[in-house]
Amino acid sequence: MMSQKKNENNIPNYYLYGTVLTRYGLASLNHDIRRGNKTILQKGYWNGKIHSFVGSSAIRWALRFYLQKQGYLVNRVWDDDENINRLTSEYFDPEQFYDDDIFGFALLESAETEEETSPPRRKKKQTKASTPNQRMGALGMNMAVSLTPYDGTVKLGAKSGREKDSTSLHFTEYHATRYQYYFGIDATHLKDFSRILPLIDGIMNLPKVGGSSNIFNYPFCPDSFVFEWTNHFAPYISYCFEYYDPKSKEAKFTQEFIDEVECGQIDPSKLWIGGTIVKELQQLDNFDNSLLNRAHIYRNRNELIADLKTVIKRDLGLEESK
Repeated sequence: MMSQKKNENNIPNYYLYGTVLTRYGLASLNHDIRRGNKTILQKGYWNGKIHSFVGSSAIRWALRFYLQKQGYLVNRVWDDDENINRLTSEYFDPEQFYDDDIFGFALLESAETEEETSPPRRKKKQTKASTPNQRMGALGMNMAVSLTPYDGTVKLGAKSGREKDSTSLHFTEYHATRYQYYFGIDATHLKDFSRILPLIDGIMNLPKVGGSSNIFNYPFCPDSFVFEWTNHFAPYISYCFEYYDPKSKEAKFTQEFIDEVECGQIDPSKLWIGGTIVKELQQLDNFDNSLLNRAHIYRNRNELIADLKTVIKRDLGLEESK
């Protein structure tokens, strides 16, 4: 194992990495408000083909919303009536607030401006901030990409009533697919190590990942996932799922991921594999003699999370602190 810089609690750095595969569902309007009479999906190229995306900011919002609804103290509180985040305190405090610690923050000061009557290069005095300007969050989140290419499907609708205009006919892009997304948590960067536990719960119970005003609500709770609990700074498990064929909604592991485990690049004892992918995994040729068989493998996702939390508590010294 590579050498690790220890924190003030004398605990080696620990990281939880993961790739999550969602359930099969219908996705629409996952990044923006309606534009005229078209409601479009966010899209881009992935493996040479056009896929639909769900932005990482939408997933992060859902995690913060979960923490808020579970009663954890968050600084940016979502107002359901106004559809905006309200700050509990303008002075960000990662010691006090879960979201300031987990997601980080940045105080962007206004740019200095010159007074119209002032000589050139003479600027207003700045007021020094009484709080840290920024904090890198413990959670890194990447966007979700569809498992299958976008096939261009569109739903046609029409506005009710007698009066019609140029937007009376409207079109909505939608995608029947699964999504996979990748995240990383620097557990020992947290001011309170125990905050990784509700964050894991949030990933397992993601609510309302969708478009503006909850116009669409895609099922983002994990169908399958691969977690890696490790001391290593860099993982090799990102985006490790793929589909069998375009006409199938079933998923499998990429050959690249399997090869990384079999060659010893990924330590299988650090892997936690859960969900419906387990059945497909166990049907691989020579699975009984495979290094993958040494991973922590659970068909029941809840049982996996319970056992993983036990290991995390042990490694982070949370049991002793209690």
